[in-house]
Amino acid sequence: MRLSTLYMFKQSAEGMSKRVSDNNDVLLRLSNMKSLLRASDDPSAATSAVKSQDALAKQELYKNVRSSTRNALQHEDNILSGVGNLMTTSLTEKIVAAKSDTYSAEDRAALGKELQGIRANLLDLANNRDGSGRYIFSGFKTDSPAFDSSGTYIGGGEARKLTIADGTEMTVGHLGNDVFGDLFKDLDGAITELLRDPLDPDAMQAALSVASKAVDSGIDRLGKAQAELGTNLQQIDALDMNGDTMINDLTVQVQTAIGSDYETMTSLLMDSKMSEFSLTASMMVFQSMQKMNLFNK
Repeated sequence: MRLSTLYMFKQSAEGMSKRVSDNNDVLLRLSNMKSLLRASDDPSAATSAVKSQDALAKQELYKNVRSSTRNALQHEDNILSGVGNLMTTSLTEKIVAAKSDTYSAEDRAALGKELQGIRANLLDLANNRDGSGRYIFSGFKTDSPAFDSSGTYIGGGEARKLTIADGTEMTVGHLGNDVFGDLFKDLDGAITELLRDPLDPDAMQAALSVASKAVDSGIDRLGKAQAELGTNLQQIDALDMNGDTMINDLTVQVQTAIGSDYETMTSLLMDSKMSEFSLTASMMVFQSMQKMNLFNK
């Protein structure tokens, strides 16, 4: 009888110890909000989790790159819109006016001064920087202006590109030379003739014609560049939609693999309740065993 009672006490103690261990394990998984704490818990699920996490990190990186690319393209589009306004209104209007026979030499000199101001504004736009301080029309030479004071292109020879999705590369900014061409040089020629004293009518008309053609060509290049920006922005929107779907799917895969999904967490919560009940029962049995006369002697 004594051996049987000792055996029962031992079994009760071991049972309670196991219930404590089980309860602590469930609580630990709940506190970490996942059922998979170690790779040894489920090697297959752990491997799946690592693969999904890597794929998820890659998609989130692409999403961030697309966001910065979108900002860069929108900024360039805003700058080009400003350039377009100067070309289609101010420049065209002043050049047409300067070619008119009704203007005096003094009037044309005044127009020459106005063209100087417009040229300065255009040069400022051509040497504009983005929010990170990078020159947007200098290609990979982002730390240098696209044009010098004479209007000569001194930027890089290759446009910046970024990988925005698997197998998808996108140009971030156009080269200043491709957008502005020889506009500054041709404007300088017209300004010089308008300010010449005495005025040379033939040379002036010739210079204004060259400048007018340069503006027309610039407007064409501008339209092409902005069309490309629009197409790229649409592509980014489409990639974002697809990318968001992939991110959501991969997030679910990771949660399922590590056991942080709603279903698993609900099951863990139920397990914790059952574990608490079992532990309470084991403690009651153990306490009853301790009160037996055999152990009170």
